[in-house]
Amino acid sequence: MLKNFIILLFTASLSVCIAHASSPADRMLSEEQALADINLMEEAYSRIHPGYTRYASEEDMAAAWDRLRQAARGGISVGEFYIETQRTLTVISCDHTKVELPRDLREDRKITPVYLPFKWIVVQGRGFITATPEASPFSRLDEIITIDDKPLEKIIGEVSPLIPVDGFTPWARRGGIAQSGEFMGGAVDHFGSLIQQPQPEVTVVVRKSDGQEITHVASRVTFEAYSAIKEPDQPARNFKDAVTFELIGDDAAYLRVDTFVNYRQPVSPDDIYDPIFDALKEENRSTLILDLRRNGGGSTDASNGLARRLITEKMRFVTEARVATIDHSGLEQYLSTWDDRAINPPRVAFRKNDDGTFSLRELFDEGLKVMRPAKNAFAGKLIILTSNDNSSGSTNLIAVLKSARDAVLVGEKSGGSPNGATAGVILTLTLPHSGIRGRIPVFRYFNNVQGFEDGYGITPDVSASMTVEAFLADEDPALDEAIRLATQ
Repeated sequence: MLKNFIILLFTASLSVCIAHASSPADRMLSEEQALADINLMEEAYSRIHPGYTRYASEEDMAAAWDRLRQAARGGISVGEFYIETQRTLTVISCDHTKVELPRDLREDRKITPVYLPFKWIVVQGRGFITATPEASPFSRLDEIITIDDKPLEKIIGEVSPLIPVDGFTPWARRGGIAQSGEFMGGAVDHFGSLIQQPQPEVTVVVRKSDGQEITHVASRVTFEAYSAIKEPDQPARNFKDAVTFELIGDDAAYLRVDTFVNYRQPVSPDDIYDPIFDALKEENRSTLILDLRRNGGGSTDASNGLARRLITEKMRFVTEARVATIDHSGLEQYLSTWDDRAINPPRVAFRKNDDGTFSLRELFDEGLKVMRPAKNAFAGKLIILTSNDNSSGSTNLIAVLKSARDAVLVGEKSGGSPNGATAGVILTLTLPHSGIRGRIPVFRYFNNVQGFEDGYGITPDVSASMTVEAFLADEDPALDEAIRLATQ
């Protein structure tokens, strides 16, 4: 009897181990395989990345790669290797520099229930549920206290260092903790489930509005089910759906643009902007509130289309687009991108600089040319709402407008690089052994701006952050302050 029980217990344990080992995240890399991938990464990033030592020193980067090599000693699982490569790349301090899951792990993530069964948001370091599926034990505005007996604050502290930001803007990580368009789910789901294998059920302690704490046990969900959870004010994924316009009182107007992403379902920016700015001109409105708080960037045509309607004199937005090298020999077989010219760029398109870098000639990039105001450009009082979620293209636009005209910024500190991002064409480096794919931006841009300290985002003229009290009361301190300024 005892013998049969032991055999049964061993068989059950072995089955669990086999099932667990079948996950692509648990596939083991030998030390030699991992080191080969690491060496390839270090060579590619140090040669190609135009901001490799913009914020970090050569010594910082060498130490980061050495830590990664130490983590691979004796072999390492693909899941652990993904986490550690991401940790290494964050040292570069570039929002566009990150790693993607290997294809098999990404596909596995679509069908394996590792996601929390609700959408949520971080406000002043605290987590609040914003949307749930039907028949959920959770309610909107429940505050998350613990997940699987671990305080939310500790969970956030574990995953935050894995979220890349530009320069020295740790506040910009907030938006990617709970939800992210860059990763599959927010950092807590995406990275957390690789740091510690989640169980099929999750135990969450929430605090209700009356202060009572309640424990709920619920099943985790698949990515499809997670994505299907709709929020009351669902963020737009495409520029064509991201623009909101309304008149305020007799003399002001409000324009919200939630994203500049215009490559998935492209539309002509003129078709979106012209009716709005024609109306402003016909109505003779003197003040425009431009709300970019949910805008992380996107496509140049959507951003420049708005810029042309907010400048009053012709100007150059970008003064230079620079690459670290045009020689990718030995790396070509591992590189891919949507524009193959970036892998073997024509020498004639660049002029060589004294420091060994290369600058793109104006003829080959529309963004380097002088931009002229549109016929319906708005010349009145401009108030721009900013937030921690601003980065890349939105931060660049805000910086140029602030530098070019008397715009008033209201809200929170931004992420991004106002002096110019490392972005443009992104190369994908596929590591042969792990299958992990790293993103390498090709260009460093130099914006036509002044007054911004490199690496610290943009500080608003008027600080108006979202507080827990305002969030729970469905108030909007930044918009309220902007309307006060517009109508005073």
